Amino acid sequence: MKKMEVQNHLNMRFGLKVEFNRGICMSSLMDVKTAAQYNKWANNRIYNSLKQLSDEERKKDRKAFFKSIHNTLNHILLADLLYRQRIEKKPITFKALDEIIHSEFVELEKHHRKNDIWYENYCSQLTPVDLKEEFPFEAVGLSEREFFSLSLGICLTNLFQHQIHHRGQIHHMISHASMDPPPVDVVKFARGDKDKWTV
Repeated sequence: MKKMEVQNHLNMRFGLKVEFNRGICMSSLMDVKTAAQYNKWANNRIYNSLKQLSDEERKKDRKAFFKSIHNTLNHILLADLLYRQRIEKKPITFKALDEIIHSEFVELEKHHRKNDIWYENYCSQLTPVDLKEEFPFEAVGLSEREFFSLSLGICLTNLFQHQIHHRGQIHHMISHASMDPPPVDVVKFARGDKDKWTV
C-alpha cells in the first residue's frame, strides 16, 4: 500500500491517526474501542489453539503466577468481570484474584467469549467525554485496602494492558506444551490476517 492508502485504511477501520516520519509509519496508541476489538480477536485465537490441548495439559502446573493455562484464563476473565461490575455499579462479588470461576474449559470459553462481546459493544459507544469521567474503585485481593479514582479511559487502558500481560503468559505456556502458539500481533489484527486460528 502507498502511504496515503495506509493512512486511510487505519483511520477508516480503527480510527487511528497516522503520519509518516522519514518513511516510518507512526501511529497513536489504540483507543479503547480498538483495544476491545483486538482483545476479542486475540482471545479467539488463544481459545482456538487451546482446543488442541487436553484438559490435563491446560490445567498442568507450569510454574506461572497463576500456575496453569486454565487458571490464568480464569484470572483474566475474573478481572474483566470485576471491572464490568464496577462499570455497571453492581455489588463486587470477588474477594480474591485467583478465584476459579469456571473449572470446565467449555464453560470458561463460553463465558469469556460472551464477555469479550460485551466489552466490544460497550467500548464502541463511549465518547471522549465518557472516557474523561472519574472512575473510583477499591482494589480487590490486597492485604491492605487501596482506592483509586482515575479517568475511565485510564482504567480501561489498564484493563486491556492487564489482558495483554497475562495473555503473554498463556502464549508462553502454550509453547511449553510443545505446541506452536498463535501469533497475536496487533499488526496481524489490523491487516485482517486469516489462518488456522481464525475460526
